[in-house]
Amino acid sequence: MTDETKQLSFNIDQPQTDNGPVVCLGMTFKNDDERREYFRNELRKKLPGLKKIEGFPIGDDEDIIALSDPPYYTACPNPWINDPELRE
Repeated sequence: MTDETKQLSFNIDQPQTDNGPVVCLGMTFKNDDERREYFRNELRKKLPGLKKIEGFPIGDDEDIIALSDPPYYTACPNPWINDPELRE
């Protein structure tokens, strides 16, 4: 194929995150992957309390965590939504 007719693919291997430092909620992480892992572990700890909230999704904890990018987005009630730093 020539460059003009090359079909696009979703399977292109490109870095998903920047390798630079990330500041989130006043904490500094080496990169976005480290930030994501930290907050996913925190979400894992908070899930038992969140399950008591009406409307909590039906699903496995690990599926809910895999679908989340905490603290920015969670596939369940977001425990960080009342954090004043998220409102900036």
